[in-house]
Amino acid sequence: GKGPLRRAPAQAAKARRPMGVVRSPFEPTETRGLTRSGDLSLMMPSEAALLGGGKIMKTLLKAKYAERTLLTYERSGWYEETTKVLERTEIRPSATRGPIIVCLDTSGSMMGARETIAKALTLECLRQAHKEKRACYVYAFSGPGDCQEMELSVTPKSMEKLLLFLTMSFNGGTDVDEPLWRSLRRLREVGWSDADMLLVTDGEIAPPNPDLVVSLNSAKEELDLKVHGLLVGDAGDPEVMKSICSVVHKFEAWDKVTPKRSWS
Repeated sequence: GKGPLRRAPAQAAKARRPMGVVRSPFEPTETRGLTRSGDLSLMMPSEAALLGGGKIMKTLLKAKYAERTLLTYERSGWYEETTKVLERTEIRPSATRGPIIVCLDTSGSMMGARETIAKALTLECLRQAHKEKRACYVYAFSGPGDCQEMELSVTPKSMEKLLLFLTMSFNGGTDVDEPLWRSLRRLREVGWSDADMLLVTDGEIAPPNPDLVVSLNSAKEELDLKVHGLLVGDAGDPEVMKSICSVVHKFEAWDKVTPKRSWS
């Protein structure tokens, strides 16, 4: 499979080897630069201009086409192929999609429609993780010292914990530092270094500890960690989320979770 882009050992096509991914023109999904080829559909305008010249120019164009030396756009993409691993590294898709770590705000300000979104998201993370055979871990946090851990899977014990979580009501304050510290420690464990994080909150969080921000930025640099933020409200300082997350998304489909008013 083709997971998210990360720095990893480069690969080259090699017969009778394990499956991997390599750059290939057979998967022309992006333009990477210029090259020499015989592909008329990708030739530069300067080459096409030869068609408007005299007989000599047209002959030159035909010669370039025959020799596959036309100046063309280089189009390629990541293609699944049997490969060998090289010593150098490059930014490339990981072999599989990594685990998911969810930091879920369960404070009192998340009650109501926001709580519904949070619980629905937890179920969706379980569904997606099971479908893609990915590990998934949730840190449900509220005030200082109140951070519950839950590994999502389809085992009876895990489902029992999940059902208990879905029936609980959100309350308490908000301390975002604890779940983030725990998430960083989990990234150092075997099998979790290529995980991505998702922070779900209404934005009513205090600025994180400066040491925590430094550690997060180090993980983003060293492990290519991506921290996605999902805002389910307009409260709080947007800069706080930006200091934590690689990218911040905002939930907009409130009509899907807000009960319709009855006129009967």
